[in-house]
Amino acid sequence: MAAGRIVVTGATGFIGRHVVERLARDGRVLTLTVRDPQVCPDVWRQNANIAIIAVPDLTRADALMPALDDATTVVHLAGLAHMAQADAADAEAQFSRANVETTRALADAASQAGVSAFVNLSSLAAITSNATDATIDDRSEAPPDTAYGRSKRAAEAHVADMAAAGAFAVSLRPPLVVGPEAGGNWALLQRLAASGMPLPFASIANRRSFVGVGTLCEAISALISQKPDPRLSGSYCIADEETLSLPDVVGELRRGMGMSPRMFGCPPAVFAALGQLTGRRRQFAGLTGNLRVDASRFLSTFGFKPATPIRDAIRESGAGYLAARRKTPSSASA
Repeated sequence: MAAGRIVVTGATGFIGRHVVERLARDGRVLTLTVRDPQVCPDVWRQNANIAIIAVPDLTRADALMPALDDATTVVHLAGLAHMAQADAADAEAQFSRANVETTRALADAASQAGVSAFVNLSSLAAITSNATDATIDDRSEAPPDTAYGRSKRAAEAHVADMAAAGAFAVSLRPPLVVGPEAGGNWALLQRLAASGMPLPFASIANRRSFVGVGTLCEAISALISQKPDPRLSGSYCIADEETLSLPDVVGELRRGMGMSPRMFGCPPAVFAALGQLTGRRRQFAGLTGNLRVDASRFLSTFGFKPATPIRDAIRESGAGYLAARRKTPSSASA
């Protein structure tokens, strides 16, 4: 088992909070690098195994060195995944600073500190668009077609440099991550499901891969629980083995919310036309197109088997989302 202190960046984000909770349950000794310690839950501050360090600028290796004192492992979750449409003009620069420069600085600092294991959260966007009829696996190396994807691909190169220098360094490439607090298309799907309105998705027969946030946390825990082996370094796709259609997803979300599926048929071509007319072609493709992921290399290399099937994770997400809305009714109209 890998021992020692684990540094987690991006601890207060959607995935970061789940990872910290999982590692804390595992009894790990953690250092969390955050911009503002005040946003951390009280339970973290009260945990003797958790140190919280303010690091306002993750792009400076020298600023990161104090957080890496006595650390053997880094779990790098910080980064930018979504931005408002108004900010898109300088998307390349924003994504580069948030995802590439921070990873470069952290990898450099970790190497200087003698960190032996580095787990980086990348994205499937580093090697594919958000809809394709080809099955994506670790041999897929299509040029990314978004600023976000390009930044994640470039960040992976800095992780690979650590591996070349002898560390166990892994980049994980998940598809859409399922969880009550997730953003992007998953937040949209949950809002649609929670509306209770009949939805025109019954005729969509696409197949897409997903991964539950709990499964992603399990995978990270499994990676840092083993003895670091640089020979196993690299970039890995990670996803649940079952693929689902859009009607499957909405149906499971609504079951988790205690609702019936309530869907009717509409020609798929209508969605393509709507995407074109509204300027949201990528978003519509991300809901109605195919995106199948073969994560067998990760599963076999690390002997990993998710504990929670994706359908269960989706129902849990729906239940959690609805429960959170009921606690804060004003969010329903936001």
